[in-house]
Amino acid sequence: MTCRDYNLSHILFKFIVRENIRNIRYFSNKKSYNVLFFGSDNIALGSLKRVNEFRKEDSKIDRLSLVTANTSLNKSAIEKYAHTENINTLQWPLQRLNIGEYDIGLIVAFGHLIKDDLLKKFPLGMVNVHPSLLPRWRGAAPIIYTLLHGDQITGVTLMKIKPNIFDVGEIISQEEVAVSNDIKLPELTEQLSTIGAEMLVDCLRHLPHSLENAQPQSNEGVTYAKKINKSICEVKWSEMSAIQVYNLYRAIYGLYSLKTKFRDKEMKLFNAFLDDNNEVEPNSPPGTLQYCERTKSLRILCRDRRYINFKSIRIVGKKEITALDFYNGYIKNVSLNKENLMVC
Repeated sequence: MTCRDYNLSHILFKFIVRENIRNIRYFSNKKSYNVLFFGSDNIALGSLKRVNEFRKEDSKIDRLSLVTANTSLNKSAIEKYAHTENINTLQWPLQRLNIGEYDIGLIVAFGHLIKDDLLKKFPLGMVNVHPSLLPRWRGAAPIIYTLLHGDQITGVTLMKIKPNIFDVGEIISQEEVAVSNDIKLPELTEQLSTIGAEMLVDCLRHLPHSLENAQPQSNEGVTYAKKINKSICEVKWSEMSAIQVYNLYRAIYGLYSLKTKFRDKEMKLFNAFLDDNNEVEPNSPPGTLQYCERTKSLRILCRDRRYINFKSIRIVGKKEITALDFYNGYIKNVSLNKENLMVC
């Protein structure tokens, strides 16, 4: 009896190549696709609207359905839109989904890990829109960290999903975006969301070839944008420069207000800006508070001995007031020897 040694890895490789060629040929001849969209918030809603518009104007999409993770009895905005557009809605986690029922999955601001058994049910895999230039700012809050760290360039990445892990899939396409010095979270989010929606549609328009040349992410320049909480809004004047405080203001605008303490009372700070004539203050300690008549604002000294300015303030438990009203009520009539014009 003659025994033969077989190179099993070589045989497996040949089998995978044959299967890939067969799938490419099949999907290259296919004229329309069934698409399952995963998304739950307003960012996802913008992309779903754009994909649905594409479905109406082009025959590339045969069927479009939505997966949402909303557990409330009240329908979310994206669910209401799906209902008005007769888009079938499925509830996460998916209970019954057949292999090949949908050709491709699209994920936008969904926030749930995709397991291997689900990914295998999509012959073309799943595609995710991520609002950063991966591998920079993997994680839950990429736009916040972009602004928090003063990045001057950001962008959008379209990538393939890998099972059981976030934000490491192969890159299908990327688009760079310049970050202006004064743009805040809502505006940058809207800008990147619009770009991401168009990138998604472009990927669908050129299926399946748009997926063929995806490239692995670099192992260099990897950073992480972990989920934030309310503690981020507390300003540490002795540790942060004026630009760092301003970047924090921009990064959490619309989510949280900057917070500090004045005479043991919690104070929230609004309408921040950096004065172009921001002089260095060499003698006073960080946290020093002054009213600036020229800019009609309250200004607070930071670690780098420069000020950041605020147009309005609110002592917790009271209403928001202008910097001038704060000056008149808390500073103007206090005798100099009794002043404690510091925040902490």
